[in-house]
Amino acid sequence: MQKLKTDVRQRILEVAHREFIKNGVRHTCIRNVARKAGVTVGNLYHYFDSKDALFCAVMRPLLSAIDRYILSHNDEENLSIEVFDMRQQQIDYIFSMLALIKDFRPELRLLLFNAEGTSLEGYKNKIIDHQMQVGIEYMRLMKERYPHLNINISPFLVHLTCSAWMTLFCELVEHEDYSDEEIKLTLKQYVSFGMAGWKELMKP
Repeated sequence: MQKLKTDVRQRILEVAHREFIKNGVRHTCIRNVARKAGVTVGNLYHYFDSKDALFCAVMRPLLSAIDRYILSHNDEENLSIEVFDMRQQQIDYIFSMLALIKDFRPELRLLLFNAEGTSLEGYKNKIIDHQMQVGIEYMRLMKERYPHLNINISPFLVHLTCSAWMTLFCELVEHEDYSDEEIKLTLKQYVSFGMAGWKELMKP
């Protein structure tokens, strides 16, 4: 079996990243990736057995960053009854989404809008489902600590709130014509709107 080399694998990933961003997944040619990475097509397939596997590897840092962001919702610092009045903390959390978008905007555009025909197609729904699971787990953890809280919340409502967040996220990824001031105002109002609603429903 041919020994795989870390530097070769990394070179293939770097070239593939540029090609996917420039041409999209559908119009990226594995032969061109191999040529620009200085390997044969056969050698490339020793590292990645398909274009889809290569695309998923290129997207992995982004997928990990999204996962960390969603899971951070249930960090210990948020599992407090005081969270319903900690507006600045919630603003900081939603603003960290902007940092994620800034770091990965080209990759996000690929993942969210141009992943047709890959195993990552429809990833928006996977994000929504993940958010929903994390949100339901959050309510369960809060109920354990504060039994008086109401967590009899419709799963459909939880799904709708996650879908609304996904819409906001996609708008910020796709459009760069909003001013920083407008984005910050919108996100602050979004936080205030959401906190008021959850406070009313969960009755802390």
